[in-house]
Amino acid sequence: MLFLSFQLIAQSTNFTTNDYWKRHRHELILGAGATNTLTDLGGLNRVGSDYSVMDLEWSATRFGVHIGYRNRFRALWQTTTLLQYGMFTGSDALTSEPARSNRNLSFTTHMVELSQRLEFIIYNNEHYGARHKIKGLKGMRNKNTIVYAFSGISGFIYMPMAQGGPFLRPLRTEGQGLPGGPKPYGLFSFGIPFGIGAKVGLGQLWRFGMDVSYTKTFTDYFDDVSTVYYDNAALAAAYGPVSAAYADPSSGAFPTWTDPGEQRGDPKQNDAYFFINVSFMRNLAKHNGRRVKWKYKARY
Repeated sequence: MLFLSFQLIAQSTNFTTNDYWKRHRHELILGAGATNTLTDLGGLNRVGSDYSVMDLEWSATRFGVHIGYRNRFRALWQTTTLLQYGMFTGSDALTSEPARSNRNLSFTTHMVELSQRLEFIIYNNEHYGARHKIKGLKGMRNKNTIVYAFSGISGFIYMPMAQGGPFLRPLRTEGQGLPGGPKPYGLFSFGIPFGIGAKVGLGQLWRFGMDVSYTKTFTDYFDDVSTVYYDNAALAAAYGPVSAAYADPSSGAFPTWTDPGEQRGDPKQNDAYFFINVSFMRNLAKHNGRRVKWKYKARY
């Protein structure tokens, strides 16, 4: 997409001057938005489709907030450092697919993420008229519109808990640390964000923007679910009855489906999450443009 966009850029890029972008190179970003996630839990009324967007459960949408800093270091390139908080949730109770519904697991994850993005401007329309208005002279209207694509790296702390219940990691619901069970997972992981965004000028100092990001994580425990069922009696003996209760809260309609060794999650696919953000951006760069001096000669 980046290679194909060069021809588009050559036609659509428009500055009043070649270095005008330097007057808008530093921005403070503040905003909020919506979150959603693709994990082992929840989904639509069908068998999961390898974390496809087509399996997204929109009723599980929650909220997030963010603050950040953007540096436009070239006319078509910028970097953004973003600190985000997001709440994510998923529940098998939202689907009528038999296996998922019988499993009856749920989670809510609170997450704090710090990301560093590299953004490439694929379209911009930046026109700036004269600094002073002259009566009777029709000038060019200011325009400040940018569309960009981005990717980067993120690190995040996440804390999965049962909906209306305790934090799940200390319960070791898949037999973490027991013979034949997986290793305990940490509460910190990395991700690779991808996305697209746009922003429009509200004046010399403020811009309004929106972006959509998809982050593929390096963990499969964003929802505390990854591998297979562990023996519930062994969990109760090692970690207590609460661990056993949250490891298998199944409805009991298909009791053999939750026997030890039966599939609980899909360890072949790591979890992913979405942010849809709305932001206001404050220009922090100094306005050091030269004043326009109007010269005229009077004739008598």
